[in-house]
Amino acid sequence: MKKQIPRHNQLGEKIREVRKIKGFTLGELAKGICSLGKMSNIENGRIPVSEDELMQFCEKLNIPMNYFSDPDINEKMQELDILKQKIRDLISLKHWQHAKAELANFKHKIASYQIMSRQIDHDFLSGEFYLQTNQYEHSEDSFKKVIDVEENNNYNLRLKLKAYNALSSIFFHKKKISISLQLLKRALELSKESPTITKDERDFIYFNRSISYLYIGEYIQSFKNLNKIKQHLINPLEIEYLKLLITFLDDGRVEEISETLLSLRERLQQSGDKDGILRGWALTIYTVVISYPNSVLFEKLSDSFFHDLTMIGEIAEYKEKSLALFQLGISLCLNLSSHSTIIKELFLKTKPLLAQVEDHLLLARNNYLEGQFYNKHLHDPSTALTFFKRALESLNTNYEGIFKADILYEISKLKKFDNEAMEALELYRGQVKDQFIFTHFHELVLPAFKY
Repeated sequence: MKKQIPRHNQLGEKIREVRKIKGFTLGELAKGICSLGKMSNIENGRIPVSEDELMQFCEKLNIPMNYFSDPDINEKMQELDILKQKIRDLISLKHWQHAKAELANFKHKIASYQIMSRQIDHDFLSGEFYLQTNQYEHSEDSFKKVIDVEENNNYNLRLKLKAYNALSSIFFHKKKISISLQLLKRALELSKESPTITKDERDFIYFNRSISYLYIGEYIQSFKNLNKIKQHLINPLEIEYLKLLITFLDDGRVEEISETLLSLRERLQQSGDKDGILRGWALTIYTVVISYPNSVLFEKLSDSFFHDLTMIGEIAEYKEKSLALFQLGISLCLNLSSHSTIIKELFLKTKPLLAQVEDHLLLARNNYLEGQFYNKHLHDPSTALTFFKRALESLNTNYEGIFKADILYEISKLKKFDNEAMEALELYRGQVKDQFIFTHFHELVLPAFKY
């Protein structure tokens, strides 16, 4: 049976009703479609609306064409909205199997109800699901579908900016920082289409740009982007933390930030922010060991450090981060001959966590650090070489990151390859050794991207 579009006076009332619900002024809805006078006449039922104009109104209002012909459309749209929120909750709770099933259900209902304007929601949620489950290629494909949607109504625009932020986090994770920054630049340009509507998403763009610039050593740019954040969706403690990190990495003025650092760590602890506590400890260890290598300050802090990490490490989702933080402590202490006892204690803390994680990089890193310990502190190059080889075997076969180069370098040194290339590498690593540590452990030291 052919669906009947209501008479133009009823249609005008419906357009006005949904326009007000969506927060558009008469002029905003008319822009690019028809004159303001015609828009007013359509809503007041004085003149009919063409099918082409109706389609454009629907795209801008983010509603399906059958909104005006299907008597059950409101119930169907409400059902999809409820299902969308359910999927978000399942992803947040990490109920992956249920989330995957509901995503398939969501896609089926969108098609059967012919409400294709909700396809962008399915693509975004799919991207988030794949991102959270480390299926990066699928995640990229889904977020790109969101970005490629032609219609830029306010709802779609905000979702596109979220997709840009999420996509940039994937490339940052892959160490492809230039691509990450390009995506964030595009997102910032897109946000200018509706600066009032997109102010929250734009703050996330500035936050993510700050992290990216900090990672590549562009500290002034990092600071500038942080200072452009206007809203209050981002925890002020995170912004304060990043500013502190920039200050330290820029010129190592630890004397000026040590008291602020300890105060910040205590406030993060009091807030119950487990990610914040881990980052606070990462920065504390990083600054203390590098800037005060011969002090006993780290030994004084070690009891609190072990207590916090043991407590957080009991939570399943924080086991990997706790292990990585123990490894950061080991990595920093390896250059200090006086810290052998602490290193042994740190290694003991890693053992139960190693049996509970599957991350190949973490497993390889532990073997690598044990190789370093046997070589530098125990002066046992034969055992060290065994651990370095285990580290290499622990990596995924497709891993081509800088850490693999580090392992191969250590193996080459122990095999005593004496040539100009090795000498050049020795000089290079001596110049950037602190940056190597930061590069390996950036996932601990830096906050996660926001989207």
